[in-house]
Amino acid sequence: MLFGTSQTAMAQRVALKTNVLYWATATPNLGLEFRLNRHLTLGVEGAVNKLKINSIDTRAEMAAAEMRYWFSARPQARHFVGLLGTAGNYNVLLKDTRHNGDAMGFGLTYGYSFVLSRHWSIETTLGVGLVYRQEKFSRNDAQRATLDKPNVETVNFAPIKAGVNFVYIIK
Repeated sequence: MLFGTSQTAMAQRVALKTNVLYWATATPNLGLEFRLNRHLTLGVEGAVNKLKINSIDTRAEMAAAEMRYWFSARPQARHFVGLLGTAGNYNVLLKDTRHNGDAMGFGLTYGYSFVLSRHWSIETTLGVGLVYRQEKFSRNDAQRATLDKPNVETVNFAPIKAGVNFVYIIK
């Protein structure tokens, strides 16, 4: 029994990844993807943004989970489709207007992984779905203090993911 358990654990593949498009917006991010079987993986990722330049001031956090089905017999290679759930919080000042809110989304993703070597690959992905957003929109601090509930609440069909990921497969 111990031998069977150790063989299963050794076969597990874990990938560490980062999205270059997020880095282009000064948003550090990191993701992990776990192989569940030959065609399914489960990924989690997170990102944080704190940027202040001139009249732009942003603070945002995001977390996402994605289940992927890989069409290739080789795990974590070539085409995949996925189900993605994502949630985030943002507080953005653009010129004189503050946008403070939460967003949650659920949708479908499609992507392709270009295998470079046994441990390295580059992955592209794009996702669309429904996004629910609550926001307190204010022009100044006095107005924001009087807002006890969100003044914007929407559900839209929108892009929910875009990525060019550098991927390192640990095992």
